[in-house]
Order: sequence, then C-alpha cells, then structure tokens
Amino acid sequence: MSEFSQSYHLRTNDKEEAVMLIKRTGKHGYVFEPQNGWVTFVIADGDFSVDEQVIIHNTGRIVHYVFTEDHFWEFLVYDKQELIFAYHCNWEEEELAIKASQINLSVLQQLATEQGNQSDDLEQMFNITDIEDLFELEMHPAYVVTERSGIEHYQWLSYNYIQEDPSAYEGFTRV
Repeated sequence: MSEFSQSYHLRTNDKEEAVMLIKRTGKHGYVFEPQNGWVTFVIADGDFSVDEQVIIHNTGRIVHYVFTEDHFWEFLVYDKQELIFAYHCNWEEEELAIKASQINLSVLQQLATEQGNQSDDLEQMFNITDIEDLFELEMHPAYVVTERSGIEHYQWLSYNYIQEDPSAYEGFTRV
C-alpha cells in the first residue's frame, strides 16, 4: 500500500487556534496536540490540494503538506493569506515535473533554525532533477524538509486515515 498523506501545520503552541480555524471554514477535522511550536490538523474532503477556505480564514503561518508516494509531494507555506513558499514535485510520468513558483529558501531555513536544525543543505532538496536520483536517496526530500521544520505529525496522515483507523493515532481531538 502506498502512502497518501495530506495535512496542515499551524505555527502555534495553542491547539485552540487550529480548532477555531477549522470551525471558521465550516469543515470537520482532527487536531493534534502542539509539538515543537506546530499544531497539526487534517480536514474532511481533502483532495490533495490546499483548501482555499483554510487559507482565507488563516491568521498566522501555516504549512500545507502533501506526499502521495507514487505521484508527487508538495510543501506550501503561507503567512496569513500570502503564499511565501511553494514547491511541487510530480513523478507520475517516469520523469520529474517540478513547479517551484515561490522558492524562498530563507523561509525554510528560518523554520529549521528555529528548531535548532541544520538548514544550510536544504537547497539540495530542491535541486534534484532526475527521478533515479530522487528514489536513490536515503530519505525522501519531503521527509527531510518537514522534519527539519520541526513538524512531527505528517507520515501516513490524512483525514481518511484517521477515519479508517483512529486507534493508529494518539493525541488528537475531533472538530
């Protein structure tokens, strides 16, 4: 079985901020306890693209993370409604198709250094242009970037995964 993960990560230590954000969108979701200054949440009806209602109602810094093991990964960072980092890498057609409309490495470097993590080599994660090189890496760039940012809840995580097997996850609240 392949991984199909999609999640949001709000830069806050206050879980209630994520709960209120979900309520403002009129959607349902699950919110995890804060870790490393991030509150992770997932929402219903995710289609592996950013939900515009989440961004419209966002009042802080938020990451939208997607990793579909057989298809693509995406990492978006918003400051309120402004997109400040955007990277999408697709490998469905036997070669890489990269959309990097807003690559501002200083955004990722700041997220990593705030966590006390190495940031000087993050640029390498976005310089991969060959599909063979991508799959020969010890750790997928999606995982490296997310972990360096201090985000802990992201692998095998989506609204549907929690719906199907809530016992596989700990420390979340249904909204």
